[in-house]
Amino acid sequence: MFVGGVIVAAATLLALLVLVGSGRVWAIGDRWLELVLFTVLVCVCELKPVTVARATGVQEVVASTTFAFAIFMSFGPVPAIAAQALASLIGDISSRKDPLKTAFNVAQYVLAWSVPGLFFVAIMGETTLLREQEFTWRWAAALVVCGGTYFLCNSSLVGMIIAVNGRSPLWQGIVAMIAREASSDVVLLALSPIVIVAADRSLILLPVLLLPVLAVYRSALLSAEKEHQAMHDALTDLPNRLHFSAIMERRFENSRSKSTSAAVLLIDLDRFKEVNDTLGHQAGDALLCQIGPRIQAVLPDGGIVARLGGDEFAVMLPDTGADGAQLVGDAIVDALEPPFSLDGFNLEVQASIGIAVFPEHGTAPDVLIKQADIAMYFAKGRNSGIEIYNAEQDQNSRRRLSLLSELRTALARGEVVLYYQPKLDLSTGSVTSVEALVRWHHPLFGLIPPAEFVPFAEHTGLIRPLTSFVLRTAVAQARTWYDGGIDAAVAVNLSARSLHDGAISEEIARLLFEFSLPADRLQLEITESSIMADPARAKRVLEQLDAMGLHLSIDDFGTGYSSLSYLQDLPVREVKIDRSFVAHVLDNPRDRVIVRSTIDLARHLGLRSTAEGIESAEAEQWLRSAGCDLGQGFHIARPMPADEATAWLGGASSAPSSASIDGPTDREPVQFEPVQRDAVPPERVQPEPVDAREIGREHDAAERGASRAGGPYAPVSAALRSVAPPGATW
Repeated sequence: MFVGGVIVAAATLLALLVLVGSGRVWAIGDRWLELVLFTVLVCVCELKPVTVARATGVQEVVASTTFAFAIFMSFGPVPAIAAQALASLIGDISSRKDPLKTAFNVAQYVLAWSVPGLFFVAIMGETTLLREQEFTWRWAAALVVCGGTYFLCNSSLVGMIIAVNGRSPLWQGIVAMIAREASSDVVLLALSPIVIVAADRSLILLPVLLLPVLAVYRSALLSAEKEHQAMHDALTDLPNRLHFSAIMERRFENSRSKSTSAAVLLIDLDRFKEVNDTLGHQAGDALLCQIGPRIQAVLPDGGIVARLGGDEFAVMLPDTGADGAQLVGDAIVDALEPPFSLDGFNLEVQASIGIAVFPEHGTAPDVLIKQADIAMYFAKGRNSGIEIYNAEQDQNSRRRLSLLSELRTALARGEVVLYYQPKLDLSTGSVTSVEALVRWHHPLFGLIPPAEFVPFAEHTGLIRPLTSFVLRTAVAQARTWYDGGIDAAVAVNLSARSLHDGAISEEIARLLFEFSLPADRLQLEITESSIMADPARAKRVLEQLDAMGLHLSIDDFGTGYSSLSYLQDLPVREVKIDRSFVAHVLDNPRDRVIVRSTIDLARHLGLRSTAEGIESAEAEQWLRSAGCDLGQGFHIARPMPADEATAWLGGASSAPSSASIDGPTDREPVQFEPVQRDAVPPERVQPEPVDAREIGREHDAAERGASRAGGPYAPVSAALRSVAPPGATW
């Protein structure tokens, strides 16, 4: 409708111009060659626009205005309209633009030149287009008025069509376009008198006038380049934070008028610093350049991806709610899963994604980015991959930020302590090791679990002093128990950053020497994901630690990716089955298959298996029957302070038993009372008879369910087949 209105208005004004001007709207005489040359220059300039990248999108600047205005002042409005319309038509057809857009562009020029044509005729009156009237005061006044009128009309029409297309207020589009085009259009219009003077002297001078036009082009190109640099990330060429916020602001303004929705996804790469530290910043930059295309490839139409800085990317999805954003987030995670090739390394990358939805979570760009950022850090802390913002996360985020600022002081004040959770030998009922778990006795919030501060410390410099504190405290406690005759090693969880820190081996060796502690009294637990961040470097560090005599374990086994192929090459002695599989082993056939298969795999590779999260006697009995070596969980014993653990271990060592400490399964701190174990050691429980056909049916059902659910079970089964020795039963 708008385009149709512009076309009708252009035709009406052109007819009015011809009617009012009579014979005074064109005067060619014997100067046809000059007019043809001017028209050719108009067409050439129209065919060679300068593309300018702006916040609102790609715009084109053309220098045809200079020669069209020269035709206007020398030959009259109608020849100028005809030349400009012809050039626009040829340019749009060669560019294969939409017919409707072509019609609008032609009508736009007709209308933009018709209005100043009426002013020109009105100002010049009877002297219109008379040769001797050129460069008089009246002619100069007409030049200024007509040039300004053309600029305002043309810019207003373009701004209006952009506003209509973007469904934003017309006046905003007009003002923005006038401000944006003023610098280039005013220069182009001011060059017209020079063109007229040169043509009056000699037509040979006209080509020389292309030099100042080229200067304008060059200036426009430099301006476009600077504007592009200001609005785009220099490394990835993606929109930067400023550009992304501008896009969001326009989108949300439109959404308010249409009552639609939008979503913002904030994506942060996990353990990206390890890539820079291990392979160098050049490799890190190369990785960042590959992230954007993978994300863009899975976005729906209209989706925008930007790099906000560092390893943080953002996505804006128009007309998308929480469910749709969740699906896109899943697609992004899947897109980042295939390894990235960097300097001969196949690097696996994982990401944490936070989602905020407009208008539920905010209506301003900075607010939505902040909410998505909170959700992203919540996902990172929970290792959940994707989280949608809610108000509780905001409160937790403020609390964690406060905690992070206090952590260094808490280490110095002795507020950070270690709790110890025994690991039970399921065959003998004895306890030969405990796991050290860090806790924070906060003066205001009470006992804080590690999930609230350790993940965030890993992304700052605080993980190093925290790891040093945990190692020193654990080694000192192990020495105390060793001197007291308690035969229990202490297991410490090693963070990904510590594993890839070349100084960790020296630090542990120094502590063992300082406390004169045998190396077999210290155990280290490493997660799959920390190994897979850089398998080659992790293997070197693990080999150094193994050579020192340390007992190494793979923690949370089954929750990572691709580690089975490395398992047989790593110097580890124990596999800890993640609690997510153990918790439902009694009522979930798929979990039973995974746990039993992992136990068999560990046994065939000469490793011990430990089940985490045992919370019932029935689960303990099933694991014992399945051949699991060790177990830990609330059913066996809760994590306890050092003094309580000493009393518990003393009682357990004097009276080994398979009895367990019962209690609630929530994670709130409780007062632990030491309990003596039963006096009679149990005989090793023989595995329950197992029907091979039943296992096969459970396995087949699990694989089918895993295939439907897209879970890790089918890949685990395939990997088990590939590493099991010939004739092995699993």
